[in-house]
Amino acid sequence: MGRRRADELPAMRRHGRSNQARVRLGGREWFLGPWGSAEARVEYHRLIAAWLENRANGRDREPLPPAPAPEPAATPQTFERVTDDLTVGEVALRWIEDIERTIPNFRRNSKWSAAIVAASAVNELRNMPAKEFGPRALLHVQRRLVETPAFQRPPRKGEPPRPAKMRSRRYVNDIVARVRQMFEWAMLNELVPEDRVVALSRVPALAYGQTAAPETEPRTAVPDDVIDRTIAKLTPEAAAFVMFVRLTGCRPSEAARMRLADIVDRDKPVWRYVPTTHKTKHRGKSRHIPIGPKAQRIVLARAAGRPDDATVFTPQRSVPQPRSVDVIRIEARKPSPRVGDAFTKDAIRIAIARAAAAAGVPHWTPYQLRYSRLREIRRLDGRDAVQATAGHADARMSDHYAPPGWEDAAAAALRSG
Repeated sequence: MGRRRADELPAMRRHGRSNQARVRLGGREWFLGPWGSAEARVEYHRLIAAWLENRANGRDREPLPPAPAPEPAATPQTFERVTDDLTVGEVALRWIEDIERTIPNFRRNSKWSAAIVAASAVNELRNMPAKEFGPRALLHVQRRLVETPAFQRPPRKGEPPRPAKMRSRRYVNDIVARVRQMFEWAMLNELVPEDRVVALSRVPALAYGQTAAPETEPRTAVPDDVIDRTIAKLTPEAAAFVMFVRLTGCRPSEAARMRLADIVDRDKPVWRYVPTTHKTKHRGKSRHIPIGPKAQRIVLARAAGRPDDATVFTPQRSVPQPRSVDVIRIEARKPSPRVGDAFTKDAIRIAIARAAAAAGVPHWTPYQLRYSRLREIRRLDGRDAVQATAGHADARMSDHYAPPGWEDAAAAALRSG
């Protein structure tokens, strides 16, 4: 195991004998709870926040606050009625447990990860009775989210302190909305009185320009010349992945999971990729991704020699190939056993960030490729083609990705202005 870099946060690891999550902070091991549980993730974020605060204030040797005594787990499918001693922390944990029990493959669902963030946001008030959590408490949570950094990496040796990364206004509003959603779930299960939910709904969202929280830059398309210069610094496998997303406009996660077995109509000019899982599957929606001739050539080249049930793009081929230096032949190294069969969103994002830096182009992310393709379709084929390609149930979402451009307004002005 390599040494952790100075700017890296301590990782949560699994203790094999006890199946507990653990993290090493301040020279000692902290056990967080059952591995993979919501309780462990909430406790991990609590300890990391306290550890970073100590480091920022020069109190590296000061002990971290002790963990609260563990509470017995709630019996599945059993809910209590409103009680005086039910706390905010207990409501948060039961909400997360309900998500884990009812949503298949919950770790890939945004509702679960958002619930973890919401539970961390109310962690300071976890001992407050749930029936007393009202607008003032929610406003306190909102204010703390604005004033405290999301995280602040400790500076490297000899470097000045790094600026803290603050939460954006939209992100704070999203977290507060998730806290309201948690209490709505609790009200439906008779854990809190209905008036709590009504009162919390009166807390306004942060308005544009009226708060210290920074604004996020809108996500835009990435120019083709930037893509080409970045691809030149990627491995052939990652470059093929990027080009496939650019040509189809699919989500990077959909491209990462694609198998030949999921592609139908291969005897027709346009193939149809039907993902086994996608963003809106839990709503009963179907997803069909068209694959044109250029993207078909990429699929055939990368899937050659692989079984139909294997992913088309695999990071195991993103390793240095055999090459000769003078009279010495350097053999290709085998992929690490930790490398899986499919790309993850973080792996392809990091690869693109490093390649963009090496190429000297502005930083961009893989999801911007979807914006590039959908705006190209809007320009050439219109709004309906954008909605069909992207798989949007609401055309307003298509306008978000590919809004009407200046060209449309200019053409209208020429015709009748």
